[in-house]
Amino acid sequence: MTERVEVPRFPTAPDADKEVGRLWRALDDSTVALAIKLVDTMEVTERLDEWVEHEHRGPGGRPETFSKRTLLVGLVVCALTDQPLVLEQVTDVLFHQLNRRWRTDLGIPDPPTDAQGWDAAYRNVRTRFHALLAVMDPSWLPKNRRLDPATFEAEAARRKAQRSDEEWAGRSERLGWFINQMIESSWSLLPREVRRGWKGSLGIDATLVKSFARRPKRPREGFKRRTPRPVLVHSVDPDAGVYEREADERDGEDAKAPKSAYGYEATLGVAAADDDESVFPSLVAGMVLHRPGAEPGKNATRVLANISRRGHPALWLAGDRAYSSAKAPDLQLPARSLGYFPVWDFKDNQLGVQASCQGLIQVEGCWYCPMMPKALVDATADVRAHRIDDELYATRIAERDTYRARPKARPTPDGDVRLLCPAAGPNPVVRCPLKARSLTRAPAGSQRIVVNDEVAEHPPACCTQESVTIHPEAGAKFAQDLPYQSPAWQATYHRLRNATEGTNGFLKDPIHEALDDAGRRRIHGVTAQSLFTALLALAANVRKIRSFLEQRAITAGKVRRLPSRRRTRRLSEWRPASPTTPDTPQGPDPPPSA
Repeated sequence: MTERVEVPRFPTAPDADKEVGRLWRALDDSTVALAIKLVDTMEVTERLDEWVEHEHRGPGGRPETFSKRTLLVGLVVCALTDQPLVLEQVTDVLFHQLNRRWRTDLGIPDPPTDAQGWDAAYRNVRTRFHALLAVMDPSWLPKNRRLDPATFEAEAARRKAQRSDEEWAGRSERLGWFINQMIESSWSLLPREVRRGWKGSLGIDATLVKSFARRPKRPREGFKRRTPRPVLVHSVDPDAGVYEREADERDGEDAKAPKSAYGYEATLGVAAADDDESVFPSLVAGMVLHRPGAEPGKNATRVLANISRRGHPALWLAGDRAYSSAKAPDLQLPARSLGYFPVWDFKDNQLGVQASCQGLIQVEGCWYCPMMPKALVDATADVRAHRIDDELYATRIAERDTYRARPKARPTPDGDVRLLCPAAGPNPVVRCPLKARSLTRAPAGSQRIVVNDEVAEHPPACCTQESVTIHPEAGAKFAQDLPYQSPAWQATYHRLRNATEGTNGFLKDPIHEALDDAGRRRIHGVTAQSLFTALLALAANVRKIRSFLEQRAITAGKVRRLPSRRRTRRLSEWRPASPTTPDTPQGPDPPPSA
């Protein structure tokens, strides 16, 4: 029988720095220096000390072996080097993978020499990490145990009573500030001219972040489908929830069954190029972690508000149909107040006329003349129902522009905008019998508005006045400045949506950040998962910025070679040579004459 030989995982002496690289892995100096730079750029350590002092209750504990800054450096190193975000790995980084010089600079004690010492070092890291979470944990739900409903509710009530509602809300604000400061630090790696060239276009989207936990146990029989079932045993991660979506082409052969998972959703604000001419890497600019499907509009607003507070500009904002369905006070109005111009897509039941104001009708986000033909109003519904083809649909979308109300001036600081009907103003674009001046001033051959009897007898304000005022609340749910499905709308919407979906896939790359692998993030609770997700977003941003700068350097280094100035040849010199006839074989030379 062969004897089993145990290979030591750690060096046997504190000063065996060379053995670290041989037995496990060694970190290069540039990676550690980058992690320290990012942590210092976050500027969070002083704020953490203030929170700890504010939360201090009772006598103090044992002095910290290493600082919060050092712990954050270990976490950032794990994220940058594609290591799992588990505390055992952080312990390896701090006490094992760093060489002696870095350990001295960061105030890390010498590595232990035995298994008992390594267990103590791990407990130290774990204690420091949970103390970091404790000052910004907004959840009072009990974790890490599968409790029955009665015990769970009693424990949750006891924890919640320990602090006021204002204190719990303050912790949520702390968490949001902290994780976004981490993401913001990666932006410092962008050159100044690149940051200033970005005008603020964002894509907003929520992506699944799985939890390393089972969902609550519920009875399987005795209840109809989609009927709420009581909880028999709660999950060890009660902050998470069930994520469900309908199957689509992404699922291949399993496209018939709905998809379900247990975890969180991360609402991400992804920065992208403002137009087709500009170049900018798609980076995560802000995030918030929450239960799946919970208040998408409000969570998106939290992300936008945090990005705005950090001084970033605002321009276009694109989101999928979940955000166009949000309530206007939850997302659309706050987004416009921050300076964003929404670019929405719509569900089938949101097409056609969506609102009216001062006689104008809102069709798929824009304001039009009330006499716009029904074929143009229903163009999108018709193409989705396959009643018209794509070519005719593009024609009708272009024809809508003739009936579109035009802005008379810039919006006021309160968001009010003055609009002219197409037949009003000194330069009307259509002819309308209700606007006599348009009959003589409109260009020859322009569209003539056909007014029905009802509008002719009771004309609305837009037909009797030169201009009307549209308040920001009017049609705010679906309002957008770019006409729906116009070339400008398609270019902006698809550019931002592609950047967002691409970033989601980038974060879930199993070789690098692996956001989709819950086994690499095993600590339960919304606070820990928010911190880990922010770290992975930070690492993804660093990877993208590195690739962007490398490609930029390659492009800048390319030199256009001019054609060589060789001698010009005449056309006659290019004439093919005539084939030569081989000589006729000759006999021996005749003898000389006598």
